[in-house]
Amino acid sequence: MQINEVIRRYRKEKKLTQEEMANKLGVTAPAVNKWESGASTPDISLLAPIARLLGISLDELLSFNETLSELEVSNIIKELHGMIGREKLYVIYQKMVDIVREYPNAENLKLSLASMLLAQTLILGASERAKYDDWIQECLEELLKSDTESTKMSAVDALYGFFISRERYEDAERCLEYYSDENPDKKRKLASIYRGTKKFDEAYRALEESLYLSHQNMSTLMYELYMVAIETENFEKAKTLIEKEAALAELFEMGLYSQLAGKVQFAVDMKDGKQTLELLDKMLSNSDTMMDFAKSSLFEHMTFAESNPAVLNMVISNQIKQYCEDDKYQFMRETSEWEDFKKKWCISN
Repeated sequence: MQINEVIRRYRKEKKLTQEEMANKLGVTAPAVNKWESGASTPDISLLAPIARLLGISLDELLSFNETLSELEVSNIIKELHGMIGREKLYVIYQKMVDIVREYPNAENLKLSLASMLLAQTLILGASERAKYDDWIQECLEELLKSDTESTKMSAVDALYGFFISRERYEDAERCLEYYSDENPDKKRKLASIYRGTKKFDEAYRALEESLYLSHQNMSTLMYELYMVAIETENFEKAKTLIEKEAALAELFEMGLYSQLAGKVQFAVDMKDGKQTLELLDKMLSNSDTMMDFAKSSLFEHMTFAESNPAVLNMVISNQIKQYCEDDKYQFMRETSEWEDFKKKWCISN
């Protein structure tokens, strides 16, 4: 509500006539009538007495606590979008300024308007878009103080994009303080800063690290989905997921050992002894590919720890010991192919 609507609403709730209100405030009835019609606004010295008379706070009188629903925000955005192409950008900007002044606490609205104006300025020349930069930055920086985490992070994203588009890379880097080190977006955004400042080796490294982490995350998600499929006996879906996980390992050049690991797991879960032994033999025979990703051109700017042959051999030995001794693999040891596998891989009976 506007201040005129607030005054009219609460005057009526107090069952006061305009004349009675005017007498209590020491003004004329026509003055109160003008306030309520929106023809004029009360003098600043009268705001506190009006609020006390109406039994409301100054914030409420001035609509500072006004909030908007998502539908209301959507309608405002739709109206402004309709103006694009019909009105000059500066006219739309002035309307945005007025709206934010009217609803200063509507954070979702302020974020939407600042982001919309930012998008519209991207096609402008530097001198033209400078007219809007201070307001965009001010809106987004105010939202960094939001108590709502999602609003704050959306504002950080928009502010980072604003600084990048203006080639203000030091300011953009300060935005990264709001991201946790575990957030994969942080490295990608840092790489954009490196690229903009011509630090190409650093950009390569940051992006390759992000790419490597993306594979690890996707592989983990695939396996979690696979386990749900197995536990719900959706074996077709489980097989599809394992095939896609193997394709993912191939795409990211993780090595043949990694490509086969999931297929071995599926054969075990299906209690297919012959298939398990066939895949196991192939996987163990290619154990030297376990660290192939370290040789891949996809990650050539990354530094990986040197692989320790003794450690890798110990990992393989422990795996083989499980296959030869663990009751979980008894189904495999009951196949006719077991003796050949045991002679090739098992250390003891």
